[in-house]
Amino acid sequence: MRMGLVRHFKVEHIPVRGWITGEQFNRWVAEYDAASIRLTPFTDHTEHWDYCISSDLPRAVHTARHIYSGDIALSEQLREIGVAAVKLSGLKLPAACWMVIGRLLWLAGHPSQPESRRETTQRIISVLDKLEAEPQGKNVLIITHGAFMKQLERELRRRSYSGQRMKHPRNGQLYVYEK
Repeated sequence: MRMGLVRHFKVEHIPVRGWITGEQFNRWVAEYDAASIRLTPFTDHTEHWDYCISSDLPRAVHTARHIYSGDIALSEQLREIGVAAVKLSGLKLPAACWMVIGRLLWLAGHPSQPESRRETTQRIISVLDKLEAEPQGKNVLIITHGAFMKQLERELRRRSYSGQRMKHPRNGQLYVYEK
């Protein structure tokens, strides 16, 4: 079985500059989730995919429609790992700091985050179990998000898939894993 992972194309959303509150960061994350993408040529058309499944967030759906011509299954289980600023009244930090703190709190299992690491892992296991059991084909294209892709890659390797290691998943790049 082959699985191709693609991170959505770059998002057309202005990065936050300067120092912001946690509430401002959370608003920016919500706006990012709804933002459109910057379409660019997809150069990995040499691969054949029997089936495509995508996160149901707009940036992933638009990417999937741009690079895959067949039917696309949408799944909320492929959404990005949620991140939220911890509630610290009046504290202002750069957006990158809020993001790092949110991801560290997610790793630590802090209740301030939208989902726990365990819940993320369960989502990934559920998706992969279904894909490996379905008869749609042996070559599956998955359109998802950066942090989620890193966790997905970890589970694929645990299941004896091999493929290119990704340090930081690049937007619009195909990563192929085979078993």
